[in-house]
Amino acid sequence: MNESILSKENPLRIGINTLDELEEKIKAFRVMNLTSLKKRFILSREDVFIPNTQEILLVKGKEIDINKVKLLRRYFEGNHIFKTFQPDEGIVLITDMNTKESIPFSMSLLTHIMSIGKGAYEGFIDRIDNFEECLKLIKKALFPKLMIIGYISIDNIENEKLNLIRIRRMDQYIRMIEVVHKKFKPIPYFPKLKTIYFNSEDQEKINQFILEVIQEYNKGYLVEES
Repeated sequence: MNESILSKENPLRIGINTLDELEEKIKAFRVMNLTSLKKRFILSREDVFIPNTQEILLVKGKEIDINKVKLLRRYFEGNHIFKTFQPDEGIVLITDMNTKESIPFSMSLLTHIMSIGKGAYEGFIDRIDNFEECLKLIKKALFPKLMIIGYISIDNIENEKLNLIRIRRMDQYIRMIEVVHKKFKPIPYFPKLKTIYFNSEDQEKINQFILEVIQEYNKGYLVEES
């Protein structure tokens, strides 16, 4: 168990990127934006100057492109951290809380996801009852990096599968994982997605679950082929 990741104040690394990460993401975004209706980009959250001078390299609020990254490499190491903003940040939890049997599982799941980063991600974590509602919000403003699928009513599963396909058509790059629970949801409904098992009665299993969520969120992007 990697306790150092669990104890970090910003384990999802929201709002920051190293120079190496900037280059990786910008190259990947260029490919991803060709087919996705949700366009990805990265802005600087600070003015960045050439060290020991007043010559500016990055302007606060302006997009960072690959040419800017090449310029930054003249003055900074690859592990140098920059304050950034990108619209595809955050987690959305899809879990139904409208039935009596769904509430214990959904509440426990939400509680532990909200605890990531010691509760600092409240503004970056949303909970929605179903894919239909999620689809409407994605068409408007919702832009998660990771979608976690919890409890879904079996009576509505076929309609939800169709809505998931619609979401994929809008943006096939949203990362998705489905959560399975031995009591409330013993088998996954979406077998092609990554599955994570959740047990709210075992702290070691809870830690493992949170660690897997963090690792999935922070996975590297596609690397653009030359």
